Amino acid sequence: MNKENTNTWKDLLTNYKLYLAINVVLLIIIFVLLKGNNSTEPEPEAPQEPPAQETEVESKEPEEESEPENNLEENSHASIDRLVGKYCEYIASGDVEGLEEIVDVLTDEEKESIKNRAAFIESFDNVTCYTKNGPVEDSYIVFVCYDMKLINIETSAPDIICLYVGPNGEDGRRIHYGSIDESMREYVAELEQDPEVQALYDDVSTRYQAAQESDETLAEFIQKISGQVAEEEPEPEAEPEEEGEESQESAPEEEEPQEEEPEAEEESSSGESTAQNRETRVNDTVNIRSGQSTESDRVALAYQGDAITQVESYENGWSKVEYKGLSGYVMTEYLE
Repeated sequence: MNKENTNTWKDLLTNYKLYLAINVVLLIIIFVLLKGNNSTEPEPEAPQEPPAQETEVESKEPEEESEPENNLEENSHASIDRLVGKYCEYIASGDVEGLEEIVDVLTDEEKESIKNRAAFIESFDNVTCYTKNGPVEDSYIVFVCYDMKLINIETSAPDIICLYVGPNGEDGRRIHYGSIDESMREYVAELEQDPEVQALYDDVSTRYQAAQESDETLAEFIQKISGQVAEEEPEPEAEPEEEGEESQESAPEEEEPQEEEPEAEEESSSGESTAQNRETRVNDTVNIRSGQSTESDRVALAYQGDAITQVESYENGWSKVEYKGLSGYVMTEYLE
């Protein structure tokens, strides 16, 4: 009996050792697997951060490149300054042959108008060019400020005009002198909203008014061009009638109608009107004003070649017009 029991315990011990070895091996395998999983978990998280930073930088770049600049520059293009200088010289002297070499279009009517104006212009002084980029590459919109010296008048009249200088081609740069399409008008109108450009117009307008106030001869000349002093000429004709002995007796009788005459003159200051109602164009850059006087407020600025409707014309040399939905007055000589 003891011998059999001993064999039985030996068999159990042998089987136990076998099971124990198997369990140890399994534990080692499980430990290795768990350690491997823990070491690989942090690796995917690191590469996720750089792509997010790259996209943020890329999204900011287009915003910085989309800021257009079109600053107003003073005498910054020597070639344009020389071109405008020739233009002013040819206009002042009435040299239409020279003008044809630097402008793109010049009709016979425009030539005649230039020659007529040159009859009372002595020179353009203190010419200054303020440029902005034009609607196409290598083109410019030029705001030209100058002092116009009139013949036999000491004080110069400040003025400003707007010119379109095209790109530099085979024949060199040319100043656009023909009609201007709607897109160009809108482009220039947008540029005129620039505070710097508005300041130019305001400065010239202020100096223009000051020049007239300081020189009666200049003011009278401008008024004559505007047809505002034609009614003052008949007054001296009444003087010989007062040379008689009864002039003192008749004086009281003449005082009453004198009060009525100015009222009649105010009503007919523009003279008889003639209905036109026709489509035409302006032959030069000209101010459209609220009244029939160069001292009236400017309603709009029309450029050479712009389409305009002449509603009616007056004997004093002015015309009522409609331009871009606005009503105003312009001197008839500036209408084709």
